[in-house]
Amino acid sequence: MSWLDNRERIHSAKEIFRILKPYLLKRPLFLLFVSIVSFVAALIGLITPQLIRYIVDDAIPKGNLFLLWILGLSVLLVAIIAGLMQFISRYYAALLAQKITLELRDDIYELLQQLTMEYYDEESTGQIMTRVTTDLNAISSFISFTLRLLLNGVILFVGSYTAMIVMSWKLGLIMVGFFPVFIWLVFWFSNKVRPIFYKSRTQFGVVTSVLQENVTGIHVVRGFAQEENEIEKFTSENAKYMNLRIKAQVYRSIYFGTMTLLIGLGTSLVLFLGGFAVVDNTMKLGVFLSFIFYLMILPMPTRQLTMVIGVVQRALASGDRLMELLSAKREIQEDPDAIIPPKLQGKINYENVWFEYEKNKPILRNINIGIPSGQKIVLMGGTGSGKSSFVSLLQRFYDPNQGEIKIDGINIRNYQLKSLRKQIGLVLQDTFLFNDSMKENIAFGKPNASEEEIEKAARTANIHDFIISLPDGYDTRVGDRGITLSGGQKQRISIARTLLTDPSLLIFDDSTASVDAETEAQIQESLDILSKGRTTIIISQRISSVKYADRILVFDEGEIIQDGNHDDLINQKGLYQEIYTTLAKSYDNQKVTLIEKEDIHKEEY
Repeated sequence: MSWLDNRERIHSAKEIFRILKPYLLKRPLFLLFVSIVSFVAALIGLITPQLIRYIVDDAIPKGNLFLLWILGLSVLLVAIIAGLMQFISRYYAALLAQKITLELRDDIYELLQQLTMEYYDEESTGQIMTRVTTDLNAISSFISFTLRLLLNGVILFVGSYTAMIVMSWKLGLIMVGFFPVFIWLVFWFSNKVRPIFYKSRTQFGVVTSVLQENVTGIHVVRGFAQEENEIEKFTSENAKYMNLRIKAQVYRSIYFGTMTLLIGLGTSLVLFLGGFAVVDNTMKLGVFLSFIFYLMILPMPTRQLTMVIGVVQRALASGDRLMELLSAKREIQEDPDAIIPPKLQGKINYENVWFEYEKNKPILRNINIGIPSGQKIVLMGGTGSGKSSFVSLLQRFYDPNQGEIKIDGINIRNYQLKSLRKQIGLVLQDTFLFNDSMKENIAFGKPNASEEEIEKAARTANIHDFIISLPDGYDTRVGDRGITLSGGQKQRISIARTLLTDPSLLIFDDSTASVDAETEAQIQESLDILSKGRTTIIISQRISSVKYADRILVFDEGEIIQDGNHDDLINQKGLYQEIYTTLAKSYDNQKVTLIEKEDIHKEEY
């Protein structure tokens, strides 16, 4: 099942809480402390109206200045204690939230290192980034605000109602009559905004993806003069996000406005009926004022509960998206009894291997091939013929749907995954370099490498002289994705990086496809050094690669249709002869162009 099968499914609050449960239970005393402080802060907030009641009904009518001083100072003391408690509860709730978010973000980042390649094939960078940033921030707000505001809001809400009923059950029942409407509003608002929050989170991921793609591909955008189209695209997606946010705010405004209206209506009734009671001397003025103060308190817990509902719904929407991530299929599973491979000799066997990305659409069909240790193999064929999938299976980026792949006679499923991959060197056509120094990029696969080892690898890859010519030498930063370097320079750094790990097997995925003839010759020289004594698989569409190969495998529609060396295959009618002839013509045309350019330069000279 694809991880995408979980999309659009709204998870229950219980399922989402299960994500946070282990993080919360690691800090039970912390959680208890925040709860107690929030509880006490809310209770203290209910005392002031009672103090005012006694000031008006007892201290002032009796002219008791001592009692007036005591009650007045008590109001001040309550305000100080309440403010202190609010500060403590806010600070420690935020601290708890940040600690949990830190651990959760670390764990999610670790999870991202374990997900299958299928996940990255199907998901956009923007959606992944949004899950790790915006969605986690929503969870952080949930932890920080919910416990504190929920306790505070509920206690103030219930406490105010209780106090009003105790002081005057007749007036209290007026406000109790509005309570069912309050509850209905809460459920109505929750049901309306959660799907909107989910969609807005997803749409924000789309906006982030468009932004990321344009920043990464800015040279392509400007090279094709597509700035206006890309601006329109971003504006369109950004507007969709804005509309979702506005829709959520509309529901929030309706909810909050209706709640305020109901409280205002109740307050008006209380003022009218309570005022008559005071005039008729059936209610003391202090009790009436205390009642009014409790009514004035009600909007605050109402706002708090409104905020809690919004925070909870955003957290649930983000929780849905995190659940999608957490339920995604993990890395290719490792056998519990998997062994650490010794230094591999590099003998490879594919036995009845079938593979498909989508059901009933095989990419590789019944592959049966043996590659002796130390042999240099070139894979050729059209786009989508199965070459890259062939080598991806060897590295266990995916597992075959049927059949076995063996290295040195042992099924690769029986090897520990990381140990296996450490013995397979990989040089890709699209070389990825990190925005770090030359030294750190070369040592990526072996972080503890000495400077001598790094320099030796760079010399072998024919990149040392270029590096030391730079102002900061090996400490020179390469820029984002190595943007400051040419294609050939990036390839040679990639080769140095691979060489430093001393792999047993080598895979070159069209590593000379995007470089000029001179750079290709230099890279080819480095590859010859690097591949000595190692089983080497090269995906290439270059004539220059063919003459270095011990053997050529020609792919077509997921099958190996030709197998042999250049001399054997060039004399056979078939796909290889067609490919070679086409490439040879292209190569000859390039040579003629180069010669003509040289002649022009000579004449100018």
